[in-house]
Amino acid sequence: MPFAPSGLITLMTDFGTADPFAGIVSGRILSRSPASRIIDLGHGMPMGRPDLAGFWLGRAWRDFPVGTVHLAVVDPGVGTARRVLLALAEDRLLLAPDNGLLAEALRDCRTARYFAMAADLPGRLGLTQISQTFHGRDLFAPLAAALATGTLAPEDFGPPTTPADPAPLPAPTRDAEGISGEILLADHFGNLFTNIGASLVASCRQPWAIVGTQSLAVRNTYADVPPGAPLALVNAFGVLELAVNGASAATELGLAPGTPLRLVDGLGA
Repeated sequence: MPFAPSGLITLMTDFGTADPFAGIVSGRILSRSPASRIIDLGHGMPMGRPDLAGFWLGRAWRDFPVGTVHLAVVDPGVGTARRVLLALAEDRLLLAPDNGLLAEALRDCRTARYFAMAADLPGRLGLTQISQTFHGRDLFAPLAAALATGTLAPEDFGPPTTPADPAPLPAPTRDAEGISGEILLADHFGNLFTNIGASLVASCRQPWAIVGTQSLAVRNTYADVPPGAPLALVNAFGVLELAVNGASAATELGLAPGTPLRLVDGLGA
């Protein structure tokens, strides 16, 4: 079945919200596709970290209806020879620089098909002025609009290809005493996402997270501890999270992405 666009576009960037960059991208999309609906998936991705943007996109793209075009611009290689990549996955399109973002986002999708942008495609779309520093506006926005309106089919985007390997996110390791991992990111609430997945947590009968000098029992929900108390839990995105009930774990515990931790079985610790 050919891709049938719904007119829905999501936008994920590391542009932040203090400057007008993200809004300009939306404006450029709407100038070419006025009927499109744009949902801001997030503009606070860690700067220059396509791997972490891929982590988030991988946990979001299936929550949108078929026919959605997902545009993700976290592009530290803007203006270089890096490719522009389109993926067709489960009747949705994902558009991004070929810097590992889509490979990370679609790590668990075995049916995804990838296309590299043809060299003549910008000319075919009338894109004659493309800056070296704002491809989100000058290239990705018009491409997303063309895909969302159906004027550009995935098969006309360019030749089939294989995506660039992502810079791998740190993987947890296991030994006789437990599981070693690290903090990947902090969300808006200061909750700390780790790279330890739910299945590893479930393999421990009485799991405890140890980070620095602190030991956090793994609970089911924030309210299992008093306000202001720390805990660990498996969050809605399937990873072990370090949290403080009603406060920021990043602030209260003084922890940041990159901090190592251990998950141990309390019965044998």
